This record gives sequence, structure tokens and C-alpha cells, in this order.
Amino acid sequence: MCKVTGNVYDGDATMKIKKVKASNATFRDWAPDIDEWPSSWMGVKEDLEYGRKILPYFEHFLQELFEEGLSRKTFVQYRDNLWLLGGSIITGVSNFEEYNEDPLDKLYDSVVSDGILPDHYDDMSETEMNAFVRMCRRFEKFLHQHYGSLL
Repeated sequence: MCKVTGNVYDGDATMKIKKVKASNATFRDWAPDIDEWPSSWMGVKEDLEYGRKILPYFEHFLQELFEEGLSRKTFVQYRDNLWLLGGSIITGVSNFEEYNEDPLDKLYDSVVSDGILPDHYDDMSETEMNAFVRMCRRFEKFLHQHYGSLL
């Protein structure tokens, strides 16, 4: 199961990461437990359903980052911060019962103009917070480029 230790994503995926050079490799080689993310964010049943709705956007983003040829360290940093973002989104959706809100709109609103802070942000160092903000900015740009006509 996934958990946050301090502010770092800590799951079995970290140990499974290998250098991937094969031409048929995908981001899943560096994020093998991504399908479990919605259940790791879940507090109630509705959270799981909403988490599954945002997951395809995360998968698309991670695949694009992987294809750019980022170093494993950089990719893992983006992956971990994306997982934190997902957890924070689900917390807000659950707390305010926003399950009917369009997942794409919710994603975009969560990253535009640094719109959301991760859970436990007060435990993050300045460097870690800057990395989270950097990921949000890049995810915002990605969403606008790929889904802008839907926003």
C-alpha cells in the first residue's frame, strides 16, 4: 500500500524501479503501482470512483514525461508529487462532496495559479514544496495543451 513518509511517496514501486532502455517500455516501468493510487487516496467508496476518473490524466502526463527521456530521479520526483496532488484533490472532493464535479475541471482548478497545497504541506521543506509547485505548473501546461478545448 502507498503511504506518505514525511512528504515522500513510499510504496513498493520505489524498489521495483529499474533502468529501462527497451523501446517498448512505458511509464509503468517506473510507476508500476499507479493502478492502486485511487485506493490509496480513498476514504469512502465515492473517493475510489472519483480517483479512477482522474487517473487517466495522470497516466497520460506520466507517459509524456517518460517519453521525454527524463532521468529516473526527475521522473520519480514528478510521479511522487503527482500522487500527492491526487490525494489532495480526493481529500477536497470528499470533504466538500464534489463528486459530480467534472474531473478534468477539478484537475485544472487544482493546479492553475498554484491552486492547491498538498496534504501535510507544512511538513515539507522549501525544496520539496518548490518541486511540488513545479510539477503543478508543468501539469497545468500539459492539461492546457492536451485538453484545453475541453476546459
